[in-house]
Parts: sequence; C-alpha cells; structure tokens
Amino acid sequence: MANLTSLHTEVVQRYISAFGAGDVDSALQLLTDDVVWHVDGVTQVSTVGILKGRESVRQWLRSFPENFQPRVFRLDNWWVSDDSVMVKGYFRHRVVSTGRTVGSDFVLHFQIREGLIARYQIFEDSALLARAFDSTCDDEKYRVRLNHTEYAYTDRGEGPVLMFAHGLFVDGDIFTEQMAVLAKNYRCIGLDMPGHGESSFNHRGWSLDDIADDLALMINELSLGPVVFIGQSQGGMVGIRLAAKHPELLSGLVLIGTSAREEDPQRYGTWERLKTTLLQGSHEDCEAAFINVQQHVNAPAWRRNNPQAMVRDRAIMLKHDRKGLSLAIDAAVIERGDCRALLPLITTPTWVICGEQDVATPPELSGEIAEGIANARLLMMPGVGHHPPREGASELAQALECFIGTFTDIN
Repeated sequence: MANLTSLHTEVVQRYISAFGAGDVDSALQLLTDDVVWHVDGVTQVSTVGILKGRESVRQWLRSFPENFQPRVFRLDNWWVSDDSVMVKGYFRHRVVSTGRTVGSDFVLHFQIREGLIARYQIFEDSALLARAFDSTCDDEKYRVRLNHTEYAYTDRGEGPVLMFAHGLFVDGDIFTEQMAVLAKNYRCIGLDMPGHGESSFNHRGWSLDDIADDLALMINELSLGPVVFIGQSQGGMVGIRLAAKHPELLSGLVLIGTSAREEDPQRYGTWERLKTTLLQGSHEDCEAAFINVQQHVNAPAWRRNNPQAMVRDRAIMLKHDRKGLSLAIDAAVIERGDCRALLPLITTPTWVICGEQDVATPPELSGEIAEGIANARLLMMPGVGHHPPREGASELAQALECFIGTFTDIN
C-alpha cells in the first residue's frame, strides 16, 4: 500500500509540475483517455465546467494561461488513499480579461486509475472568482464576517500586505492618500472598524481585544500574513493588542496618535454627553457635536486651511450608525483599560508616530509607547493634530514607505 500511495503522489506531482511549466503534452500523458475534469462555479469564469476526455482537457490546459497570470501558487498539505490524492493549497491569480487579482484557498482531488489521473476536481471560492470576472463589480471593495461582525474593507495593489485600521469617527477613507502611494508596491487592505463606515457591529457591544481577535482570524484565514499593521488612534490600540497576542501574524507595526493608557477619568463626562447626543439628539445636535470633536482632533491651522475637508469628514461622521458609534466609544474610550503591560511583549519592528499638536492623545503618550517597545522608533510631525493621515498626508505616506521598505521584500 505504501508503494502504491507513493506512486499516486508521484503522478500528481508530475502533473502539477507539467501544468506549472505550461507543458500541455506532458500533462496530458498523465491522464486517462476518459478523464473527467470538474470545476464548479458560474460559467462566466473561463475555467468552469465539466469536461470528459483528453482532447477536452487539452483545450482547458491551453486556455488557462490566456485567462490567468499566477501571482502565488502554494501547496500546503497532501492526503493519499488507495485511489485518491487530495492537495490543499492557496492561489492568487490575475484575471487577464479584467486585470483584477483574486486569491483563494483550494483543495484539489485527483482520482487515480492504473497509474494515471482519471478524475480531477477543484474546490475553491467560486464567488470570489465570479467577482474577478465581472467588470461591473467594484473590484476593490470586499466584506468578511468575523465572529458575527461584518467587516467592510478595500483591497488594492500586490505585494507584502499592509493592513490599515482607523480611529474613532472616521472610516477607512482616512488612509486614502497613503494607500494610493503604497499600493504601487504593496497589497493594501483598508478596514472600516466596527460601528463605522460600511461595517456592522455587535449590538451587545465589543472590546478592543475582540477586534484584535477578529483581525487575527482574518489574517490567518485569508492567508494574508504576516502583515504590516498600521493603526491610528483606536486602530493603534488594537494594533498593540494584536502585536502582543499574535506576534507571528505581524512583520511590522505602525502606531499613529494612540495610547496604551486608560482614558483620563476627567474626560468621561464629556464622552457620556456625546453618547447621549448620538442616541437621543437631532441631526443638528449631532453635527454640532462633531464640529466640537473636530476642534479637538484637528490642528488649528489645518482646520482654517481645509474647510472643505472639514465638511467632508463631518459628513462621514454623520453617516455612521449612531448606536454603533456609541458602542465604539465604549470600546475605544470608556472601557478600553490600560495595556502598558503589553508593550514589552511586542517584538515586531515598530514605528510610533504622533502629531505635535495632538490634543486627543498627546505626544507624551506616544513617547511612552516608544519607550515601552524594544527598539521602537518615534516620529513627531510638526503642525499636525490627531489625524496625521489627513493633516500630514503626503509626509506620512513618504515616511511609511521608507519605514516599511526597511523590512519588507517587494521584489
């Protein structure tokens, strides 16, 4: 039996090698005359269909490189029985017709008869493949449900993965300028945090640790890691927890305008009044409250010089679900707790960034974080408040590109 299973593995390995090299004739020699080829999914995907016979498979093999350009193809696990070989792996391919890139875990099932492949079937995410072939679909917007919370995110570019997590009141749009620069060499994933943007939220509430666990699950299960995690304010608070609890998932960490301390108790009353306005106030009441928020998070000069951006950011705030935003305040502010004990556990290359005019999380809090993490670097941005991705957009993009390039391979 051991010798038989070894022969089964060898024939599949030879087929995969020939397929990868584009050697159609050698691949066909490893198939039975009556081989069955089975790929499920919507028929607009070029590889989908059920075929029988070598000549039908010949056409399939020849057309594959005309439709797909492989980026990643990885085989992780093999299982062999008396007549079957199953292989689990991951692929990421560019679809030639649309220029879009799609990735999926997969399982290949080969049935072997008399030393040749008699049947082939692939199990993969056919819904993602269908999106990649649909030119009318927004190819950068995705959703994933993690522990019953639906996270909306954008996914653009190719290369080592950068994951962006924003602060309270804004959404993933805050990193637009940085992602536009970095997506030339990296795969950039920009999240909407729970209760913000297009993401859903748990109506019973959640914690920063819950978000960290959700994102660890996402990185693992979507084969993203290790990632460079870039978190601003509440996103940075999540980043600290993620780096301390799941160091194997991160290749780098950037913490922007954040804190490892619990919230100053003297501010609790202000936060509770804001929550009351969100839950009970009119549209006008909420807009006035958000104008007040902007007075605290944005530097005075930036506010004066960017009135249209102020209006745009306020419109984003007003679109959030009020209940979700109230619960997000509980998680990121009122109930976040002190996590300074986690700082010495972080071994990931780390850069701590803060605006010199940040009132929400003053520069001394960033200094404390940089001192608590071994070999962390600290960057202060003059004239910038709590929102460096907005207020110092191009400078931050250049700084991130320089820092990330020191420990990632983009070749």
